Amino acid sequence: MVGMVDYALNYQANGFSVIPIDKRSKRAITKFKDSTFTADDIKRFWHEEPEANIALRTVDFFVIDIDINKTENGYQSLNDWELSQYIPDTLRVTTPSGGEHIYLKKPQGVEISQDIRIKAGIDIKANKNNYILVPPSNNSKGQYKWKNKHPIAECPPEILEILKTEKKKSKVNFTTDYQKDEYSSKTAKLFEQVVYGLGDKGGRNNALASFIGGLLLRGVEVDAIYMLAKLANHYTPESLPQSELDRTFESMLRKDMDGS
Repeated sequence: MVGMVDYALNYQANGFSVIPIDKRSKRAITKFKDSTFTADDIKRFWHEEPEANIALRTVDFFVIDIDINKTENGYQSLNDWELSQYIPDTLRVTTPSGGEHIYLKKPQGVEISQDIRIKAGIDIKANKNNYILVPPSNNSKGQYKWKNKHPIAECPPEILEILKTEKKKSKVNFTTDYQKDEYSSKTAKLFEQVVYGLGDKGGRNNALASFIGGLLLRGVEVDAIYMLAKLANHYTPESLPQSELDRTFESMLRKDMDGS
C-alpha cells in the first residue's frame, strides 16, 4: 500500500524541497528555513507522523493561488486580469476548498515577489521559504488533486512584467492621516499596525484580515498572531468588538488551514 511517505520520497527524488505538514494546524512539523531534506530525513519525519501532509518549498517555481469563498471569487478576478491570457499550459492542482494552484517556473536569476491578495482571491506564493501543499495532501474538505499532468512551464516574460507592475501598485497608503502620503513595505505595515491600529472605521475588517493573513504567511505562531491582532485592535481609534475580532481571526485561520 502506498503511503504518504512514498509520495514525499517521490517528490524529493524529482528535485523538490519537501516539508512535512501537520494536518490540524497546516504548519510544518520541523524547522525548514533554507533546508532541503534528504530521503533519510523524509523517512524519519513520516515515521514519526505517518499521516502528515506534504508541501513543497517554492524554490524554483512559484504558484498563482486561486481561492474561492463567500466574499471573493479568485476565478473571476483571474478572468478579469490581463495576466490570464499569458498563462501557458502548465501543471495545475485543484484544492479542497474549490480553488486552484497554477505552477510556473521561476526564470533563472529573476526574483519573483510574494504577493498576498494581489487581486481579490488571488495570492502569489513565491518566496523560497514559503510552501504549497500538494497531492495527495488532504483536510476536512477533501483532497488536493492534480488537474492535469503537464510539466511546469516557464513563466512568460509578459507575466513577469505584469507582476512587477502590480507589486508597485500594491504599495498602498493607510486610510488614517498619519500615513497619508507615505509608503511602506508590507512587512513594515504589519509592524506599524500593531502600534497605530487598523485604520478608519470603514476598512477595519479588511485591514484586520490582511494583518492576520500577513502574519500567517510569515510563519508567526498562531497564539502570537492572536495577541498581536488584539494589540492592533486596541490601538484602533474605534476598535472592533471582541466577537468580531474573534470571528475574523477564526475565519483567516480556517482559510490558511484549508487552503490554499
